[in-house]
Amino acid sequence: MPFASAGRVRRGKACFPGGLLATLTDPGFFAMSSPRSNPVVLITGACGDIGRSLARIFAGQGSSLALVDLRSADGAEAQLAEWRKLGVSVCFRRVDVREPPAMNAFVAEAVRELGGLDVCIVNAGIVERGALLELTVEAWRRTLDVNLTGAFVTAQAAARAMVAAGRGGHIVFISSWVQDVPREGIGAYSASKGGMKMLAKTLALELAPKGIRVNLVAPGWVDAGLTGQHLQAHPERRPQVERQIPLGRLATADEVARAVRLLCSPDAAYVNGATLLLDGGSSLGLGR
Repeated sequence: MPFASAGRVRRGKACFPGGLLATLTDPGFFAMSSPRSNPVVLITGACGDIGRSLARIFAGQGSSLALVDLRSADGAEAQLAEWRKLGVSVCFRRVDVREPPAMNAFVAEAVRELGGLDVCIVNAGIVERGALLELTVEAWRRTLDVNLTGAFVTAQAAARAMVAAGRGGHIVFISSWVQDVPREGIGAYSASKGGMKMLAKTLALELAPKGIRVNLVAPGWVDAGLTGQHLQAHPERRPQVERQIPLGRLATADEVARAVRLLCSPDAAYVNGATLLLDGGSSLGLGR
């Protein structure tokens, strides 16, 4: 699908859950920690719940969007059409994040079409459920390939573009609280997120001299995305999950996106190699 570019964000009809206008007019927006007035933000897994919230919140700050998902162009067309109506400069491509040639090509084209790359949000991920004694090697490899290898491929492509431009930048990984707190039945997912944490910390160390900050947001239970889908399929589990959260509720996709926005803001200019834990206190062990 060709790139669609329609200039800067302007007022228009709300299109995403929660309303884009509310985002555009929010006086509490943080300014992007970027030397450019309209930074370019790359988001993988952009068509999922958290991906859409990320796109909406960054577009509301005047950012241009480079969106990646395995969903086909036809599947994303309705979303892209609404962005165009609102004047957002956006490019979309169906890309498998595990494939370096595809990701490198997308980043190069996004830089060429949108004028650079300032923020990379590594959001694509999958979960394969099952006890480790029963989990197949194929399921293990699939999880690690998408969640860890895909994260590396994405971050490497983005970082190379940022280094070449010489303007610095931000890389934020959407990890999970299970990077540090194991949960039964999702061992492959937990291992992939633990690996992601060390990948991010190593990148933070290596890229800091280039002016690129690398951090993680580690949500707990989120009423969206993979967890939201699981709870929709098994609604009887919701009360049990809520009892494990000291704050008594699941996070929203917008709360995850706002945490990412904070890490990319001047208020977090000295934050590097860190995890912003967004779990409502679940990892404190209360209510277990």
